[in-house]
Amino acid sequence: MSGVLFLAAQPLATIEQPTVIIQGAPYDGGVSWRAGAAEAPRALREASDSIESWSPTLRRDLEDVALADTGDVTIGPLRSQAVMDRIAEATERHARAGAVVVTIGGDHSISMGTTRGLRAVHGDLAHVVFDAHLDMRDDYEGDPFSHACGTRRMATAGPTCALGIRSGSREEFTDADKMLAVLSGDVTITDQVRAAIGDRPLFISVDCDVLDPSILPGTGTPEPAGTSYHDLRAALIDLCDTERVVGVDFCEVAPPIDASGLSAVVAAELIRETILALT
Repeated sequence: MSGVLFLAAQPLATIEQPTVIIQGAPYDGGVSWRAGAAEAPRALREASDSIESWSPTLRRDLEDVALADTGDVTIGPLRSQAVMDRIAEATERHARAGAVVVTIGGDHSISMGTTRGLRAVHGDLAHVVFDAHLDMRDDYEGDPFSHACGTRRMATAGPTCALGIRSGSREEFTDADKMLAVLSGDVTITDQVRAAIGDRPLFISVDCDVLDPSILPGTGTPEPAGTSYHDLRAALIDLCDTERVVGVDFCEVAPPIDASGLSAVVAAELIRETILALT
């Protein structure tokens, strides 16, 4: 739903120079099992109305951030490549304005668009991906824009760390050993992760199924034995407490799967904590 604001965000036209820009990418054409992630930008914005703008952990408030919400990228009935083009164009435009771009997906295929847009501005981009799944396929059932392919695309473009991983094919793990700078089942930001990132501009991708399904049940491809909210939040804060982060996306919340609405609230709080850690 274009124009619905996230917590303390304002329409772009009302802020001269936003520090952070939120955009929605309501797309789930890249899913391999259960759809519903296209509903996440709307649901997370609505859920954000139920939580405070103040973070007790960070002792900061979104009301003090120059935060703009541009609404959703216009996707419509486009083919997957055209969808990625639209997302890349919007992301590049906001990045050129000097803002950190926070994208609410959508399935995880949208990262192919967000990273392409960011690389047009920040050529030496490094990536940290939080995910239950490796997403290292070159294509999935003939589709190179499947959500099962995004981390591979990042790894071919720049240093990539994949954290929280607990699922993938034999072939994916073989390729990951060759292509990823760091592969871990844990989400802790280690010295190895820091060395891989170096001084490069940084993109962070959060596939919310990295969380245990008991914490975030509304996701298209849940995997047991996931990370805790506390540990994921700590890792995001650790990464974001730097001027190197230029973009973040949050993907794979599927509100129709979780009638309780819990998943949207959990994701909305993670977005709040991430934005406040960035600023």
